[in-house]
Amino acid sequence: MMLKLAHRDLHSLPDAAGVQIRCQSGSIWVTLDHDTRDIVLDPGQSFSTPEHRRAIIFALEPARVSLEDPRDGRVVGAGVPQRTNPTPHLQTPPATAGA
Repeated sequence: MMLKLAHRDLHSLPDAAGVQIRCQSGSIWVTLDHDTRDIVLDPGQSFSTPEHRRAIIFALEPARVSLEDPRDGRVVGAGVPQRTNPTPHLQTPPATAGA
């Protein structure tokens, strides 16, 4: 599966065991549930884990990412793409009269 991620987009991979996460272009940050490592991949770099954990892929800049299971060549398609809001809207309460 090829992902196209905009800057600050997220992709959740429910079970990353055996999946090769390869950065094709751009730059991505990968983290696994309950893992303190920060994995940053640039074009041509890849990461995989034998652990059955959810992986979150975050685009540090616009990126293309391939997900593949090298054990059988299966293209991995199960995942939940998510959009982030890099600038959450904050509302300021209206000023009250006489304050």
